[in-house]
Amino acid sequence: MKHSILLVFFTLGLAFSGKINLNTASADELAVLPLSETQIYSLIDYRESQGYFNSLYELSKISGFNTTHIHAIRKSVTVALPSQSTFEKDMQRASYKLGQWISNEGSTEGLSEVWLDRFYEPQNVNEMNYDDLMLLPNLSPVDVTAVLLQKERGYIKGTFELKNSPGISYWGYKNLVDFVRFENKPADESPFHIRINSLVRTIPITSNPDDEGTVSAFKDSSRPEQFHKVSFTTVNNLKGGYSYHRYMGQPRDVFTEKLFLSTEKIPLGKGIRLDRAVLGNFTASFGQGVIFETGDDFSPRRTGYGFTKRATGIHGDLTRSSQYVMRGGAIQMSSPFFRGAMFLSQHPRDAVINSDSSFTSLIVMQPRLPYGANGDSSKIFHSLTGSLNEVTWGGNFQLSPVTGTHLGFTFFEALYDRPHIPQVINSITGGDDDFDAEFSPDDYDDYSGDAFYLTYITNSADAEIAAMDSSEAESELWEEAQSFFRVRGFDFSTVLGNIAIAGEYGEMMKDDNLIGFGSNPSATVVNAYTQFPNLNILLLYRNYDLAYDNPYQRSYSNYQRYKTTIFEDSYWLEDPIFSYLYSGNPQPQAEEGFFISSRYQFHRSFVGVLNWDTWNRKADNAKYFRTVATIDWRPAFNCRIKLRQKWQGRGVFDIQHPSPFYSRESRLQARLRMSRYNQFEILYSKGYTTFSPRPRLTDNALGGDMMVGDIGSPDETMGVSITHHADHHFTMKGGILYIKGFLWYFEDTDFRVFNSDNGAVHSWVSVDLKPTPLLRVMFKVSHSSEATSTRVVDGKAPDGRWMYNPIVTGEEMDYRLQLSYAL
Repeated sequence: MKHSILLVFFTLGLAFSGKINLNTASADELAVLPLSETQIYSLIDYRESQGYFNSLYELSKISGFNTTHIHAIRKSVTVALPSQSTFEKDMQRASYKLGQWISNEGSTEGLSEVWLDRFYEPQNVNEMNYDDLMLLPNLSPVDVTAVLLQKERGYIKGTFELKNSPGISYWGYKNLVDFVRFENKPADESPFHIRINSLVRTIPITSNPDDEGTVSAFKDSSRPEQFHKVSFTTVNNLKGGYSYHRYMGQPRDVFTEKLFLSTEKIPLGKGIRLDRAVLGNFTASFGQGVIFETGDDFSPRRTGYGFTKRATGIHGDLTRSSQYVMRGGAIQMSSPFFRGAMFLSQHPRDAVINSDSSFTSLIVMQPRLPYGANGDSSKIFHSLTGSLNEVTWGGNFQLSPVTGTHLGFTFFEALYDRPHIPQVINSITGGDDDFDAEFSPDDYDDYSGDAFYLTYITNSADAEIAAMDSSEAESELWEEAQSFFRVRGFDFSTVLGNIAIAGEYGEMMKDDNLIGFGSNPSATVVNAYTQFPNLNILLLYRNYDLAYDNPYQRSYSNYQRYKTTIFEDSYWLEDPIFSYLYSGNPQPQAEEGFFISSRYQFHRSFVGVLNWDTWNRKADNAKYFRTVATIDWRPAFNCRIKLRQKWQGRGVFDIQHPSPFYSRESRLQARLRMSRYNQFEILYSKGYTTFSPRPRLTDNALGGDMMVGDIGSPDETMGVSITHHADHHFTMKGGILYIKGFLWYFEDTDFRVFNSDNGAVHSWVSVDLKPTPLLRVMFKVSHSSEATSTRVVDGKAPDGRWMYNPIVTGEEMDYRLQLSYAL
């Protein structure tokens, strides 16, 4: 009875004196709570090592605390974050997500930058339009339309109204709340923000999960990749930034600098708004990427949904792209019923220049080497870097008759100061022993690509090279113009209930007839998406003509342009650098196909994902299929088991196909999630690929070339990885893998591709330091060691000695250092 009376007086006293803040209270202040001395000092120790409490129920993680103790003090305490602005609180709250985006910042696609901009400066959801919302990750057109319809009902005051937007999915809502507010910028937040990011690394860049995704011949870790940038925002929505980038192995005098200044969201009256005006470097993307999208990156199976979105519209550019760079001016305006964007740019391009000063093709190189890997100016007639000037102009105009429905028209023209006359044999194909630029009968003996272009049985897609566009023309807009690309077309999107339908049609313009469609090479993408609480389905159809050679096309495709052409074979080219005509090409391959993707949570503990794709390659009429099925099982709350099975093939149903292949791959991942986001993961991967023998590489056991049959080798990988969050300020990750064959792998936030014939051990470790919520230091180092092997019986060393059964070993070490600061 006495104890109860004291507790009543204690509670009344606190009610009049204010609650105790567990994030700032001293031991003496905490002594008035019904806690033991041991509990008080355990609480303080935990706070000093792990950081501030975000929830009262975090006390349950401290030894000596249970639910009874928490309920005894919950009405008397608070966990308000002390002396932090809203900006600092946001940074600490989403530390994990920021780590993912910051690590990817500077990607050629630019989405990480856009998401970071939106997170560092959340917008009032009531002032966001369709384009603003569609930029955010994992929001479907159905979710975006639901939010716009809720705005029409009235002002969205908080999460309750947002969550009840008509038709919004739970997944869409959860991804949206991190990026929006329900009022204008808080008074305690500075109108000025600055972000500084610095990256130095020796990890090869690859975006394609294919064994040709990385060209290892140009890896030079003595000259690491460098990417540095600074961006700022200030009053009146004024933004600007500067970036410097140089690929690994690139000469010090070859680099890419970008600079821009922009203003955003300026009301012009009568419902019209200046969305964005950019002076300097900018990116531009419209529709489904069929007609126009900047950037150097090829991303396979990019649908525009989920995490494969596009930075639609006009934006300032601080990405790592070095080839398809826009520099000039761009403007975008909108109203509830209209959006218009226009741009003008002039910037040099890397290109293969012919001996007569015309050019064969644009080329994306990583690294950019002026005279290739060999530096032979007798085979490369002109420096590849900055060898061509391009003036690009165009725009997109879109009508929105009702909420969620858009009809648009896009046009662009790219003018060049050299004639575009492809000369593949004279400028690109050849070989080490071919010293004659043109084709000659002795090219067969010299094993020159001049003799095998368009004739070799396993390079069956060479017709795509032969379909390169050509142009000789003048322009009244630019007196130096000697050739051009012109493309125009239409796009649309609409939302009907829980169904979104979108598409785009683009056609090259080989004459001056702007509205005359149907007689030129074209490309089409149409998709339909529907979502339910536990199910979503995406259907996509694409059809690209072989001659639709649009350098700014970035729409859905499985492979890059020139896949299975002579451009894959560097030994048949004048210089290995020309292999980037395929491996660095951001254009899709000409194909017609149908793609289905679906995610279905058919049980509380089971989630299934299916991706099914079948298509026909236009260059050689090859039939492809790719099926990936995934089951994610949660037997316990903190345990995940994921099984992924892939089947993929080309020409397997055609016994006369010159180069069929069939591949299957199984991946099993078991992940144990522990407290404080710690986790332990086990990976097992097994695959097998069979393909027809290549006569030039495979000998028959009885003598002569092998012309029939199958060859292949198994792939097998085993590995473990662990993540440990020591506290709010320090995280360590690491892993080790045994690799035999081909493997794609996410190493922390880096995408890696390995291919080891003899077996290799790969290990990595990374640390993430957060001294303050605004400063981040990330460092990762990885090491690969190949098993010893020998494929040579005997050979002569450079000094003249003979070696017998020489042993070959391989060892590599890579690192990544990144610093990020926001204020």
